[in-house]
Amino acid sequence: MKPSASRSQSSARCPRCGNAFDCAMHREPFDCWCRAMPALPADRLDPSGRCLCPECLAEEIARAAQAGPGAGPA
Repeated sequence: MKPSASRSQSSARCPRCGNAFDCAMHREPFDCWCRAMPALPADRLDPSGRCLCPECLAEEIARAAQAGPGAGPA
């Protein structure tokens, strides 16, 4: 899954892998590629962290699904 290269989105860098990707987190109304992905459980979110790229977010979602509820961040 590749994010669209829209001028309304800004380039970000993934804190895990370092890859650049398009992020629309601060766009109003919020309309980013990540909305199409399953949500992470609240206990797996890092409020001080930055957004993950599509590949790393997909990996984190898969880990959360395997670990089950209440497993905490990996």
